[in-house]
Amino acid sequence: MSASISASPPIMSSPVTPSASPETPTASAVPDESTMDHGSPDSIHVMVNKLNPLDPADYAPEDLHVPDVPASKASMELRDEAAGAAEDLFAAAADEGVDLTLVSAYRSYGYQQGTYGGWVERYGQAEADRISARPGFSEHQTGLAMDVGAADGACTLEQCFGDTPEGAWVAEHAAEHGWIIRYPDGAEDVTGYSPEPWHLRYVGTEAAAGVVRSGGVLETAWGFDPAPDYGPDSAP
Repeated sequence: MSASISASPPIMSSPVTPSASPETPTASAVPDESTMDHGSPDSIHVMVNKLNPLDPADYAPEDLHVPDVPASKASMELRDEAAGAAEDLFAAAADEGVDLTLVSAYRSYGYQQGTYGGWVERYGQAEADRISARPGFSEHQTGLAMDVGAADGACTLEQCFGDTPEGAWVAEHAAEHGWIIRYPDGAEDVTGYSPEPWHLRYVGTEAAAGVVRSGGVLETAWGFDPAPDYGPDSAP
């Protein structure tokens, strides 16, 4: 996830509740929550938050590749299925005259150590924990999360991205392509992070529709307890 405190934050990672939902799926299209694998880091439905770290903590996906989308820097990777969904999302946006750019994607455990440490040094641990995930607790480490921005750079990694045409389009259409805005406005007491309208998490189209129908917060939609803070055994 990333932060919105600075227009030029150090590289790091996590959105606004979608303004419009995809068409409500039929009963047969609604995913069976009981069949989702929320524990395995290889599952596209893995839950990663302050109370549910990756196991192992230094997990690295084996199916990473670079999606064919405009990007702010070269060689940013996503897991195979998420990369394809990112390409679909960017293409759909371009078809409607909305130019997106990929700002951040997969981050290794070691990379996230540097990212999180940079925020701690800059703002202190308490504030860092609102805007960046500790290593082993980052959705970016799954290869299923990406930060997006406007091609012109407007409000990159800032909360005002949600007010741009690009941010509004993403909020309305991300779920149609299997993505959700992971850290919505007004959900910090559940997600543990300040709003990040640029941070998208891939869960698949059916699951994304279910999250939107449930109010847009992943923990609530998947029946997880709120995770506003880290547990006592998760010291950085």
